[in-house]
Amino acid sequence: MHDRLFGKRNLKFGRTMRSVALTLALIGCDTERQWQLHDITGHLPDLRFSLMSDAGQPVTDQTYQGYLVMLFFGFTNCQAECPSTLFRLAKIVQGLGDSEKRTRILFVTLDPGRDSPQVLHRYISAFASGHAVGLTGNETGIENLTKRYRAAYRPRQTDTDELSHSAAVYVFDPQGHARFLVTPDDSIVTVVGDLRRLLDSSR
Repeated sequence: MHDRLFGKRNLKFGRTMRSVALTLALIGCDTERQWQLHDITGHLPDLRFSLMSDAGQPVTDQTYQGYLVMLFFGFTNCQAECPSTLFRLAKIVQGLGDSEKRTRILFVTLDPGRDSPQVLHRYISAFASGHAVGLTGNETGIENLTKRYRAAYRPRQTDTDELSHSAAVYVFDPQGHARFLVTPDDSIVTVVGDLRRLLDSSR
């Protein structure tokens, strides 16, 4: 029974990854790209969520209206993608100069049973204190959010299993529209350049 469930989870994870790859392929077909990053304008829905912040306060997408948002899914016990991605995002925010005040990193945990608001706060503060917010909620709400943005991940099957997830970062403009997908292959210089242009065009 466990093998069948695990096989179904792997199949679902593989389908999600193929969906993300197809989206990127369609984006890459645009021969008149205005941006260096993967432009997802019109491919994914606007920012919508209702979760709990690492300060223990309920927050929604409206809480961050007017900010450029970089949304990333992960968990605090992650040993690879999460720390490296959050470190990169902190460097990107620093590279925006005065515009960093108009930017927020939203780190949504995929492990709400372990990542309490207090745990998230300690973790996120080590990377980008003042510009990053840890978000948690119930498992159903978080799963629905990953489906909304086609985020690829595989939940734990047992307590000893590792969560598997992609390192993609979703960028939303100050009006809450999905604009870019940032991958580990995108250099910090490239990301900073496009985000500055996006912020300048949103004034």
